[in-house]
Order: sequence, then structure tokens, then C-alpha cells
Amino acid sequence: MPLNTKLHPNHWNWEKARHLLFRAGFGGKQNEIDAAIEKGLSGTIEHLLSGPTRQLPAPKWLEEDRQIDPREIRRMGDEEKKMLQRRNRRHTNELQGGWVEFMMRAPTPADMLHEKMAFFWHSHFATSEQKVKATPLIYRQLKLFHEHALGNFGELLHAIIRDPAMLRYLDNDQNRKGQPNENLARELMELFSLGTGNYTEQDIREGARALTGYSIEPYEFVFRRFQHDAGRKIILGRSGNFDGDDFVDIILEQPACAEFMTRKLWIYFASENPPEEVIKSLADKFRAAKYDLKTLLREIFTHPAFYANETMGAQIKSPIQLVVGTARTLEISVKNFEFYGRMLLMMGQVPYLPPNVKGWPGGRAWIDTSRLVTRYTFAEIIAEGKVPEELDPRLQGDMDLRDPNMTPEEKKQKLQERKMMPPPNLRLDFVAEKFARNQSSAPEMIDAIARILLVVAPTQDERKTLIVNLEKALKEKSREEALQRTVGDVMLLPAYQLC
Repeated sequence: MPLNTKLHPNHWNWEKARHLLFRAGFGGKQNEIDAAIEKGLSGTIEHLLSGPTRQLPAPKWLEEDRQIDPREIRRMGDEEKKMLQRRNRRHTNELQGGWVEFMMRAPTPADMLHEKMAFFWHSHFATSEQKVKATPLIYRQLKLFHEHALGNFGELLHAIIRDPAMLRYLDNDQNRKGQPNENLARELMELFSLGTGNYTEQDIREGARALTGYSIEPYEFVFRRFQHDAGRKIILGRSGNFDGDDFVDIILEQPACAEFMTRKLWIYFASENPPEEVIKSLADKFRAAKYDLKTLLREIFTHPAFYANETMGAQIKSPIQLVVGTARTLEISVKNFEFYGRMLLMMGQVPYLPPNVKGWPGGRAWIDTSRLVTRYTFAEIIAEGKVPEELDPRLQGDMDLRDPNMTPEEKKQKLQERKMMPPPNLRLDFVAEKFARNQSSAPEMIDAIARILLVVAPTQDERKTLIVNLEKALKEKSREEALQRTVGDVMLLPAYQLC
């Protein structure tokens, strides 16, 4: 494939517009895909990069949580500590569910891209609430990712070494002169910017010295000057009395940094095995643009390889992509967002609960046996339009019941409290008719629904089965009920797991 080329405007069509909106966000509604066709490729991309139309709201309890000085927790009695832990878990669950709801309610494709990039940074700079244990720090980091979502990678890398949640998660609040902690320095190079093979263990040790004194007090970043090692250091071939900002600047000077980030963003938006010549070409432009993210995304979204046959319809949806994309595309009405949190937990991707510092692995890791069953269960629930009692998070337990810090007695008490509550009768209402509004025959309805929900067309056998089932349902149920069941049937196809 030739380098330095862009997709020709004449090649822009409905399928490619759908592909772009599915990859740049969490799915696309029919009217959004139609609007993208009218705007053309260039106009659509500029709209996607235009920025969000809303701001991430602060939770109501944020100021209340900030009033608790972490240093005072050590002086609390056991009962006070337990009460604080329960409140922290509740507020964390609300923050996690609130972000999922915020994604689902994205009003425009530009807002969708902004949220998808914010989630990329959360997985890239993976931080777990289970270790941080402070909701003000988690919210502050989430706000940081939203502020820098489409900004400048260099500025974000400078900001992350001052982010209180990250400093606590990687123990840099314990990094001081004479007793350096290497965790942040190591991950800063290995996972956040350069990748393995582009630094040495000596670079890590010297980088850790540069980051001494970068700490928090109690919820804000503080530079402890007397704990900082101001001596001479040698990092990646550069020599000087470096601090943390110097360390980041040296990293950004490395060509490997632009290539590492370009490859990771290409994998996130396009394909798992990017052509090396494409990565090198885009990385050069990214570095020349001084790490401007909009420049890189514009190059990715206009590159012919992004629209190649082997790229389109070949990415396995992450749980966030599957759940948020389904809710948004179908415009499902549901007030209890604990249900979505329950589904994400069972599928293995809850915000601020990554498996480790590397974030979520993605790809085929999403479709092991148990997770695939949950994905199909999710489709069945959508088709039925009602959350079954056994999956109601209030009865079955939710994210806080998986908290390793909760005692067996606390879990037992919480489950007992929930069992005493009446079933909530959660409805998942959506208008299936809008996907087949102008169609009269079953084959036409199936094709119309599949065109919106699938990026890979059903096989002939799958299509025949869908038609037979719909024709039968139309005889036994109302048209809307039959179409809603059909939407669920389409979601049960293997192709629905792809985007």
C-alpha cells in the first residue's frame, strides 16, 4: 500500500462511514451515519475532532470526601474505618456507573470520540481504585483524561507525573532521596511512552531519582524539595541535574516514543497487526506535530489501511464498546445503571478496576468461554426487554461485593439487605420499529436491521434463520415485539461481537 496517501473522497460510502463511527466512538445511529455521508470524509473527521459539547460533571459528594484527611484514618476506630470504607465503595461505584452513563448519553459523534479517547487514556495509564482508595483522586484523574483526551500527548505525560492517583498507585509518594522507588519511572518508560527494549535498567534507576519528591498532600500534588535528589543523572544518554519534567522531556525526544504511541493508537482504533511502514510514516508526522493528538487521529482516520477489507469488521468489541455501543445505538431507556455495571463486571471491564498496571489486554482475551456466555446473555436480555431477577445487581451483588477488603460478614449482611428489597422490574425499552420503518416484508426488515447493527453481513444460512424466526414472530406477536426479538437475534450472531 503506498505511503503518504489518503482515502480518495470517491471511495467514501455508507459502509465506510459506519466503520468510522463504530471505531471512533461506540457505534453509530442511522441518522449519524447518513449525516456523515453528507459531510463527506473530511467534514466528518473535522466534526469528530471538533471537541465535546459538554463537560464531565463533578459528583455531589466530592467536597464531602475531600474533607477527610487520609492521615486521620490511622487514628480512627475499627467501626469508623468500616463506615468510611463502605462510603468510599459506594461513591466509587457511583463514579464508575456515572461515567458509563455519561458515555451512553454522548449527544454527538464528537462527544463519542472524546469519551473513547478518555477511556483509552484510562487503560493506557491504568489505575485501580482498589489500591488508590480515594474517590477525590479517582475523579481528579478522570477529569484529567477528559481535559487532555484530544490534546497533546507530551502535555499529558507531564501531567501524569503530577497526578495524585497515579503517584499513589505506583508508590511514587514513597519515592525519596536515598530511598528511590522505581515503579513510576519503570512504567513511565515501559508502558506509558517507549516500550520494552528502548531503555535500560540504569535509565530506570536514574529516572526514579529524577522523580524523587513528587508526592501528594493530602489530595493535591506536592513537590517535596528536601526529598528530591538534585544530583547529576544520566538518562537515555543525556546528562544533567534532572527533575521529573526533564525526565519526561528526554523521553519525548526519543523517536521510539512517537512510534510506540502511534502503534498503540492504531491498534486501539484500527487493527492488531499494523503495517510497519504505516506506523513509521504516521509516527514521523506525529513527532513533527509535537505530539498533537488530533494530527495523529486525522492521519489514522484518513489512511487507506484504516478502511482496508482486512481492517473493517475485524476488531472484537471490548465490553465497554459492546455495552455502551448497544445502549447508545438502540437508544435504550433504563434508569438503573447498576445493571450495566453488572454486565461490565461479568465481561471483565469495569472502569478503574483494571486487571493490572498494563490495563486491559483486549482482542481475543474478551471472548473466553465465560465472557462469551455473558455477551450472549446480554443480547437475550435486550431481546426480552427486561432484566431477569437473577441478574438484578441489587439481588445478586455488584462491584463492591467483589472488593477484596470486604469481610465475609459484611458481604453476607449486604446480600441479606438486598434480598429484603422488592424486585425493581428494570425495563430495557427501545423502539425496534425505527430500524425497519419503511420495510414491509421479513427479508427487508432483516436486511435493514442487520445493516445498522452489523459491520459483517449475516451468512446466507443466518439470514434465512432470521427471516423464518421473524415471520413466525409476526404471526404470534405485535410487529414491535417481533422486531424487538429480532434485534436480539441479530445481536446473538457472532458478527455482532465485531466492529
